[in-house]
Amino acid sequence: MKRLLISCAMALAAAANAAPADEGAVRATLQRVFPQGTVQGIAKTPVPGLLEAVIDGRIFYVTDDGRHILGGPLVDVAGNRNLTQARLDEINAIPFDSLPLDWAFKRVKGSGARKLAIFEDPDCPYCKRLEEALKVVDNVTVYVFLYPIDEIHPEAAEKSRGVWCAKDRLKAWDDVMRTGVAPSSGTDCDNPIDKIVRYAKQQRISGTPTTVLADGRRLVGAVSSAELEKQLLMAAQARAASSPGKN
Repeated sequence: MKRLLISCAMALAAAANAAPADEGAVRATLQRVFPQGTVQGIAKTPVPGLLEAVIDGRIFYVTDDGRHILGGPLVDVAGNRNLTQARLDEINAIPFDSLPLDWAFKRVKGSGARKLAIFEDPDCPYCKRLEEALKVVDNVTVYVFLYPIDEIHPEAAEKSRGVWCAKDRLKAWDDVMRTGVAPSSGTDCDNPIDKIVRYAKQQRISGTPTTVLADGRRLVGAVSSAELEKQLLMAAQARAASSPGKN
């Protein structure tokens, strides 16, 4: 009898793990908890009974009966890998070739073979730190998107337009990042600043600096030159792996 009870318990556990998720219950829970959110997708995870829900670029975990929600991160201990961060990198990636690069000005250093695109606010202190880190990074092409965040820096939009309207945008940018003073070139030229702001919000870029790497991953905030070199190498390897046979 004891063996029979154990066998029945094991069978019930296996059936529970194999039971299909109640997606209706999961969606109902998500709509109740996040009434203004957009559910971008629901998928299985490596953990039985736990589903991944992507809401407005963020990841939450929901039990497949819809009763419990977890905020993560989900870590593969054996593999020493943050599964949540890996999925966020994938979900929030911006294909580099899709960026509207004609709305940016660029700085080419050395061969310029490696590429970065950075959304920056001229009054952002973390942007200034990132610019300092970039000074020692070579063989890179940096595309700068002027992204003033008015809610935090009310003078940034005017400065951004001044940089764009300057005869030498790179010099104007370096000057405003060094001194904080708006360029004297005027702001009445045709400029893409409003379009950049709309685009950034569509891509859920909510802070500066936000760096887009060649493989589409984004880095948020100021990072060191060593971290930039590491990320540039990872991006190059990812691009090479996704395009076998191409240089």
